[in-house]
Amino acid sequence: MQVRKYHAQSMKEALKLVRRDLGSQAIILSTRALDGGIAGERSAGKQPGVEVIAAIDYDVNSSALETKSFSQSIGSKASLWKDLLSDKVSMGNIRDELKELKKIVKQSTGSYEGERSDFICTELKELKWMAQFLLRQSAPLNYYNFPEHLVHFYCQLLKQGIHEEIVLKLIRKLKQDLSPDALGDRDRVRDSLTSKIEKELLLAGSIDMTPGKTKIAALVGPTGVGKTTTLAKLAALYALDKKRKVALVTIDTYRIAAVEQLKVYAKIMGLPFKTVSSPEEFNKVLTQFSDRDLVLVDTAGRSQRDQFQIKELKSFLRQSFPIEVYLVMSITHKEDNLSAIGDQFGLLPIDRIIFTKLDESYTYGSMINQFFKIKKPLSYFTTGQKVPEDIEIVTKERIISLILSETDIRYC
Repeated sequence: MQVRKYHAQSMKEALKLVRRDLGSQAIILSTRALDGGIAGERSAGKQPGVEVIAAIDYDVNSSALETKSFSQSIGSKASLWKDLLSDKVSMGNIRDELKELKKIVKQSTGSYEGERSDFICTELKELKWMAQFLLRQSAPLNYYNFPEHLVHFYCQLLKQGIHEEIVLKLIRKLKQDLSPDALGDRDRVRDSLTSKIEKELLLAGSIDMTPGKTKIAALVGPTGVGKTTTLAKLAALYALDKKRKVALVTIDTYRIAAVEQLKVYAKIMGLPFKTVSSPEEFNKVLTQFSDRDLVLVDTAGRSQRDQFQIKELKSFLRQSFPIEVYLVMSITHKEDNLSAIGDQFGLLPIDRIIFTKLDESYTYGSMINQFFKIKKPLSYFTTGQKVPEDIEIVTKERIISLILSETDIRYC
């Protein structure tokens, strides 16, 4: 497959270049406005332009009919977006386009693999955003009333998955606080937005430890978020790097593999390890480890739907010893699942939050949403499977770099 990028003053000119170089079988991968205001409209005297990325599959003869159908779908979608910006399209047009794209996928015989399957996913995602675009335009607030740079960051935060009410609160505050000159300077707008986001954040830093006192930290959360691996990273960080006396405890009697995994980590690091099956046994083990600087407690993954399991876990955490409870959530979970996790595990005495699997996600807005919902400080991020390397203390700078990284904002 050959992929090329084109810059032109208009979409018409760009498509001419595509046809000239790649022929009628070319597939339009993406389009975006260049330096001409929002969605290619003229702004502040600038001349608008477009960037088009197109591709041609060398193996067009073996699947000419399918390639033609696919190319026609992409082309019609690009035309649909152009009409959308000109207020010539309705939600019905988008539904028709979606039906056509789904029909192409259904009729395919396995040829849409690799790049083509990615193209289809991209097209479906863009149709979704078009529908949301129309809904926002019909809402009481038309975001084109915002200055250009506010719209840019409004769209950027939305595409990160941050809830619109949170984004609007930030953007309206910027519009209220900044002068017209400042609103016309993207760097100043970004700096002010950064400052406002940072003021909202609560960060806990690393595990607090007091000399002469035993710190007990328990990790709780649903299955599959990486609690055991995260606990092993913390154990290695404190035992090997910081030379603290660390002990490991698990009250996970459901997953034999997880218990064995933690047992292996403890053996490698030369740390004492205990498994407990009742709150009373847990209390005895904590007493035995009272000479340790840090006791890290692993727990069984509980389903956020099972309140009995949550209450059972709560009974373990009711001890005469103070226990700092960390809710572990994966950034890869769907927003609805994260919300349900926050609701159910909120029944526990949560002190801090850890987000895992940042390396497996491209958007990070759900982290901000859950922070505002749970209102507990963020402590650690994990970014891979390596122990102990892939864990970091959350900083405001890191959060800003995740949600305000420069991305291709074509629409929102």
